[in-house]
Amino acid sequence: MLARACKRAHAVARPRLHRFVRLATNDADAPLPAVLEIKTPSELDGVVPRSHVQAIVFDFYADWCGPCKTLAPALERAVKAHWPKAALVKLNADAQELAPVMEQLRISSLPTVMGMSRGRFVDQFRGAIPESDVVKFVDNLVKDLGSDDGEDGADDDAKGADVEDAEGATAAALEATFGGGCGVLGDAATRERLTSALSNVVNDRSVGPELKSRAFAASAMLALRGDPADLAAARELIAHGRALVNGFPEPKELAAAEARVDIADDIATIEGIDDVDARRKAHEDSPKEFASVRAYALALYAKGDMAGACEVALRSVKPAFGSSREDGKNLVVKLVGACAPGDPLAEATRRKLASSFFL
Repeated sequence: MLARACKRAHAVARPRLHRFVRLATNDADAPLPAVLEIKTPSELDGVVPRSHVQAIVFDFYADWCGPCKTLAPALERAVKAHWPKAALVKLNADAQELAPVMEQLRISSLPTVMGMSRGRFVDQFRGAIPESDVVKFVDNLVKDLGSDDGEDGADDDAKGADVEDAEGATAAALEATFGGGCGVLGDAATRERLTSALSNVVNDRSVGPELKSRAFAASAMLALRGDPADLAAARELIAHGRALVNGFPEPKELAAAEARVDIADDIATIEGIDDVDARRKAHEDSPKEFASVRAYALALYAKGDMAGACEVALRSVKPAFGSSREDGKNLVVKLVGACAPGDPLAEATRRKLASSFFL
């Protein structure tokens, strides 16, 4: 349970994510998401060790508890403002599996909020306190975490960044990673420069969750366009970005990055995808076969010809394709989803799809 997990707390291994975004923690392990629901005591074994690199806010609540519902939004906002240096761990007091934890910690009223830093509880409060006090609670918890090494919750490189700089850095990274094709992005120095800029954004305490989420989308694209590409890391980075805006509107860049990862998975299943001429000839030989259209469209996409890929994919939604038209529609939708947000090609392709599919 929680006490035993505290005793076992230790540093953990360096993850693959560190290649694409460096989080300001004492080790480089992937952080807990901004908000995490715990359902069993065993899950705490993976949470408590993280308190050496993330301030952990434990929220004991119940669905029927009015003050819990009042407190929850303020608590999430305060923690998300500090992520990845802080994480909110929610435990439903009515869950039978968590009864031993409730008993061990003597949770007698709801909501009860407890703060953990470096493997020990350092503060707590009960009831729905004002949001300003919630912010102070989380601020102090993060400061306690950084007191060992003189940090205040962010790397030195991130401390001087302001929101305007962060917006510019994120926009530049998104433009670079979504533009210029789908292959390896630039050289190692270019990718390292983008990684450094995005790391500053996600570790800057003055930056809000929406902008940090967009930075994670750009980091996911860096993983996808690395040498070699790392699809698993890209998906993890997208998940981190989504965790930041849980319950709020999601930046379009996250969905676009996810669509590109999905397409990369599809491309990996097609033999000889690099030979566009061969894929074109196969399509010309079997113009009404969906598999040949799909392979040709994805070959064009892999070469960086998004417009050509969409144009070819649209052929598969014509009436001549019969029962495969739905597959064709899904292919077009996936390609449109992979377009950079605001790309006029996406809207033009949607209009063509609407007119073609209902012929």
